[in-house]
Amino acid sequence: FSIGYVRQKIAPLTGLNSWMVGASFPILFFPQRSRARQARIAMQAAGWEAEANRQQLSNKVSELQSQLARQRERLTYYQQAAIKEAEALQQSATQKFQENETDISEFIQSLNTVREIKRGYIETVYAYNVTLLELELYTE
Repeated sequence: FSIGYVRQKIAPLTGLNSWMVGASFPILFFPQRSRARQARIAMQAAGWEAEANRQQLSNKVSELQSQLARQRERLTYYQQAAIKEAEALQQSATQKFQENETDISEFIQSLNTVREIKRGYIETVYAYNVTLLELELYTE
C-alpha cells in the first residue's frame, strides 16, 4: 500500500494539490523465486568463503607454530652455547690484548665476532617474541 500527497506549482497555475492512494499486487512470482535462488547461492558462497577463511587461519596457525619451534631451538642454542662462547672469547681476547699477545686488529676482530653473536641472539629473541605474539593473536 502507498499513500502520497503532492503540491505543485506550474507557472502560471498554482494550487495543484493532490492525494494519491495505491495498492500493488504481484502478477508474476518469478522475481521472488529468482531472489530466493540468489539468496541460496549467496548463502552457499558465504559458506565456502567462511570455510576457506577457516582453512587459511588453520594454515597460518600451523605455520606460526612450526616457526616458533624453530626459533625456540635457535634461542636454546644461543642460551646454552653461543652466548657462553662469546663471553669466553671476549675475556680471552681482552686478556691476550692486555698481555700484549695479540695486536689491536685481532682484538677488534674478536670483539666484532662477539658483537655479531650477541646481535644474533637479540634478533632471535625479537623474532621469537614477534612470532609468539602473532600466534597469540591468531589463536584467541
